Amino acid sequence: MKKVWSLIIILSLVLTIGAGCEKTSDIRYKDGKFTAEDDLDDQGWKGEIEIEVRDGKIVEVDYDEANKEGDKKTEDEEYSKSMEESSGVSPEDAYEQLEDALIKTQDPNRIDAVSGATTSSERFKKLAKEALDKSK
Repeated sequence: MKKVWSLIIILSLVLTIGAGCEKTSDIRYKDGKFTAEDDLDDQGWKGEIEIEVRDGKIVEVDYDEANKEGDKKTEDEEYSKSMEESSGVSPEDAYEQLEDALIKTQDPNRIDAVSGATTSSERFKKLAKEALDKSK
């Protein structure tokens, strides 16, 4: 009898844990392209995002940060080299990871920060939420 109860308890725990491990979101968005940007930060950069939704799902994400002249971090070789040397990741790599994570999860709240690009990760999530709010 103890074995049966143990099996029932273990099965219940496994099912409870499994229910919370959904891989993608059931959120559906309105089709279109949605953008958001913020103000220049203390270092002179602002985030810019464009999200494309097709058939209710995020299919493409384009994110970068630009200075007041419009120069993008991903195109600034000196900045990229400096960031990669100090944090282990370039802006291009960090942004690509964030973009891919948003397409995979379909939910900015479920994206983990990229190690070495925490500030950019938080900015990305904030702007993704703002852009997606326009698609509801």
